[in-house]
Amino acid sequence: MRSRSWNRGAAAAFLAALSAFSLPQGAAAQQMLSLDDALSLAMKNSPDIRHTRFQLEASEARLRSQQASLKTQFGLTLGPISYVNRNQFDEFFSTWYRYESKNVAGQLSVQQPIKWTDGVLSLNNRFSWQDSYSQATGGESSKNYRNELYLQFDQPLFTYNRMKMDLGELELDFESSQLTYAIALLELERSVMNAFYSLYETKMRLEINYDALETDREHHRIMQNKYDAGIGKLDDLTQAETDMLSSEATWNDTKVSLANALDRFKYLIGIPIDDDIDIATDITFSPVGVDMDFAVKHGLETRMELRSQEISIAEAYNNVVRAGTTNEFRGDLSLVWGSSGTNPDLQNIYDKRVDEQSVSVSFDIPIWDWGQKKNNIRASEIGYESEKLRLEENRTGIIMDIRESCRALDNLVQQIEIARRRVESAEKTYEINLEKYQNGDLTSQLLGDYRQTLSNAKLSQIRTLIEYKLQLLDLKIQTLWDFENDRPVVTLTAQDSNKE
Repeated sequence: MRSRSWNRGAAAAFLAALSAFSLPQGAAAQQMLSLDDALSLAMKNSPDIRHTRFQLEASEARLRSQQASLKTQFGLTLGPISYVNRNQFDEFFSTWYRYESKNVAGQLSVQQPIKWTDGVLSLNNRFSWQDSYSQATGGESSKNYRNELYLQFDQPLFTYNRMKMDLGELELDFESSQLTYAIALLELERSVMNAFYSLYETKMRLEINYDALETDREHHRIMQNKYDAGIGKLDDLTQAETDMLSSEATWNDTKVSLANALDRFKYLIGIPIDDDIDIATDITFSPVGVDMDFAVKHGLETRMELRSQEISIAEAYNNVVRAGTTNEFRGDLSLVWGSSGTNPDLQNIYDKRVDEQSVSVSFDIPIWDWGQKKNNIRASEIGYESEKLRLEENRTGIIMDIRESCRALDNLVQQIEIARRRVESAEKTYEINLEKYQNGDLTSQLLGDYRQTLSNAKLSQIRTLIEYKLQLLDLKIQTLWDFENDRPVVTLTAQDSNKE
C-alpha cells in the first residue's frame, strides 16, 4: 500500500528518463542551469542589453570626441598651388594686357579653444612664393618669398558659452546612457527571474501531474483486479479509467507547456533554442527582515530613474537658454597681432619686417521678431517646469511602490505559513481517505477530489514561495539594496560587462 502520493523520487526519475529518451543520438549532454548561470548568460547575450551597450559606447565616443576637440589642434594647409596665364582688361587705361603668375603657399596653424570663454586663440604662420609677370608694369617680372606670422583671438560677446554647454550636454548624455544601461540590467534580471521561476513552477506542476497520473494508474489497476475477481463494480472501474485518462491528458498538456516555456527561456537568455537545458534552484523559505523607513530612504538616495529625471531637467534648462538666443543681440570680437616679411631672397625675408595689428568688433542687433523669441522661451520654460513636476511625481511614485512592496513581503510571510499548513492538512486528509478507498469505504471519484485538493495545495505553496522570491527581487530593484545579503546593489558598467 502506498503511504504517500507525493513521490518526488519517482517523478524525478521519470523526468530524467524522459530527457534521456528525447535526446538525439550524438547530441550534447543536457546543461543544468542555476539562476545565477541564467543571469550571467542573459547579461552577455541578451539582444536588448547588447543594443543598450552599443548606445552607451557610442555616447562615450561622442563625449571623448568633444573633449578631444577642446585640446590644442594642429593643422597644416598646403595650397593654393596655382598657375595663371591669361589676358586681363584694365578699366582705368581701357586696354588689354597679358598676365602670368605662379603661386605656392602653405599655412601651419595651432589653435586652442578656450572653453571658459567660448573663444579661440590661434597662432598662424603662412609661407608663400610668387612669380608673376604683367605687361601692365612694362613687362617686368616679380619673384618674392613672403612669410606671415600672427596671433589671433576670436571671442563671441553677449551670448551664452556654446562650447561649455555642448560639452556639458554630452557629459549628461553619457551619464544618462550609463543609467539606462544599469536600469536595463536590473530589468533584465527581473525578466530572467520571472521566466526562471515560471519555468520552475511549470516543471514542478509536471512532476505533480505525473505523480497524480501514477496514482490514478494504480487506482485503475486495483479496480481492474477487483472487477476481474468479481468483487468490483463496473461503475468504479469506468470512473477509475476516466480519472486516469484525464490525468494523462493534463500531464501531456503540461509537457507541451514546459517545452514551450523552455524555448522562450532559452531565447530570453540568448542561447540556441536547440540546446538541451534544465534548471535547478532552491526555493526554501527563509524570511528576510525589511525596515520600511530604511528601504524608502535608500531608494530615494540611489534610484537611477531620479538621476535620469534630474538630467532631463538640466537638458530642459539648456533648451530655455538656447531659446533665449533666438534673434539675440550678440557681438564678435577679433584681435590680430603679428608681422610679415617679403623679399626675393629667402634668407633675407625679414630684412624689411612689417608689424601688423587689427581689431574688429561686430554686432548683430535684432529690431522686431513678431514675438518669435518670446514664444520660443515660453515653450521651453513650460518643458522645464514639466520635467520638474515629473521628478516630484516620480519621487512620490517610488515611495508608494517601496511601501507597497514592504507590505506585500510581510503578507507573503503569512501566506507561506498558511500554504505550508494547508499542504500538511491536505496530505493527512488524502492518506486517511486513501485507506478508506482501499478498504472499499470511499468511491474513486471522491478520492480523486481529495487528490486534486492535495495537488492544488502543493502548487499553491510553490507559487507563494516563488512570489516571495520575486517580491524580494522587486524590492531590491526599487531600493538598490540587497536585503537577503544586507548590502547595496552594485550595478554593472559597460566595461565590467565586457570583461565577463
